Amino acid sequence: MSLWGNLDAANNAPKQGDTTGYGGSTPQVTANTQVYYGNTRTDAFITNAQIGVFGIDAAEKAVTTGEAGSAQHAGWNIRKAGMGPVISISANNGAVAVNSFITFSGGSKVTGSGNTAANARISVNTAGYITGITVNSGGLYANTPVATANSGNSALTITMGGRANRVQYETIVAMGSMFGDGTAADDPIIPDS
Repeated sequence: MSLWGNLDAANNAPKQGDTTGYGGSTPQVTANTQVYYGNTRTDAFITNAQIGVFGIDAAEKAVTTGEAGSAQHAGWNIRKAGMGPVISISANNGAVAVNSFITFSGGSKVTGSGNTAANARISVNTAGYITGITVNSGGLYANTPVATANSGNSALTITMGGRANRVQYETIVAMGSMFGDGTAADDPIIPDS
């Protein structure tokens, strides 16, 4: 029996990989790369991070949208994505708004316990111009959320901290003969076309 196959399926993922120490209940579980197949869930194996094993075929590698282009080779790849908080928010010059809390949308929040969204407040002067933005709680996101004021002409720029927006691919088996689509869960990050 081979140690991996070229079909994008859990039972074809490499049986052993560089995943020991990334979580799970026993060393045997964490060394078994098949356990991580297609995982896009945060906190499943690493606190405040994602780890998964994905079969990336040559067509998926060639697509410029999504993250598959970040992988070095088609084949079996370990994907690690970190998380971090919003550390600051700035507004464009001459921005007008009202004293209000900022609404955050988009961005992948941690899905486990502590599902934490950012919390920030805009302060304005009597003419309505933004004088300051205070981040009360940075939340925890895999990527940058969109922040909007409830009115006015403000364009808000978010600066993230920690490991937010950091995705790392490690090729564990390079092969050009990978085929199949595996799980649809990976399509947002590894589109088929």
